[in-house]
Amino acid sequence: MSINIVVFLLLVFSQKLSSQTMPFKENAKWGIKENEKVIIKPVYDTIFNFDNSGKICLACFKAKALSPNRFIKTYTTVYSCNYLNKQGQRLKIKTEEADTCSVFSLSKTSVKQFTDNASYFVVTSKSKKYLVGKDLNQTTFKGYSEMYISPEPKFIVTEIKNEANIIYTGLINFKEELVIPYLYSGIKINPKDSLIVGCSAGVGNNGDDDIYDYSGTKLASYKRHIDMATKNFVIHKIFEPKEYYILLNPKTKEETTLTADEIAPFEKDEVILYTKNEWFIFNLTSKQKKPYKK
Repeated sequence: MSINIVVFLLLVFSQKLSSQTMPFKENAKWGIKENEKVIIKPVYDTIFNFDNSGKICLACFKAKALSPNRFIKTYTTVYSCNYLNKQGQRLKIKTEEADTCSVFSLSKTSVKQFTDNASYFVVTSKSKKYLVGKDLNQTTFKGYSEMYISPEPKFIVTEIKNEANIIYTGLINFKEELVIPYLYSGIKINPKDSLIVGCSAGVGNNGDDDIYDYSGTKLASYKRHIDMATKNFVIHKIFEPKEYYILLNPKTKEETTLTADEIAPFEKDEVILYTKNEWFIFNLTSKQKKPYKK
């Protein structure tokens, strides 16, 4: 999908985000009105409406950039953007190199990133990700390869790359303190039981999957892949020679084989089990299941 089509679709989508503000076009340029009052002047080539909280919009200029292909010279359209509040103030961040940045590239995820969360959003500068607040205050100052707000709002899932371009995932808090070290290919969080699972598949030889509490204390390690963990049970997923699950009670060491296409968290010591095109609620203690309407 071309960037022009993406921009158009995002523009249409963004117009629905706020009932009080609306992009408008004047002399081939875009701005934003609030109750017919101009709050962002029409000087931009494209603009994306304020998020649902009414705090941030994204306004962009377009330019032509030369393709990096040294054999065939072609030009592509690129967009340089500012994040603005209703007072017209621009987001400015300090990068890891201590430079100041107020202009950001437009990507397919830019609008989604600043509209998904009511309080924070992710911006990219020099291929590094930073977290900022909707009040335009910068939250993280180290650059990351990728970052996400986790299901537990007190944590941020972050990724880094080593010199071999292997991606490692860890977990930080909003003080940018490391909670879970960069040893894993993925992080899963169980907010109901305040547990964190680090999966090591793909980032090392014979690495363990580990379970942590919210303080970052390691509680257990397993050679088998951990698909899910609760305070009373661990669910492993086996991939070869065929896929299936093993339900482990760490206290009694009892193991139960589960055949399912997918298992997802539900309530405490209950999971949603999908098998043979049907959904069930499965009780990990009683091993009983009942139909579930998704």
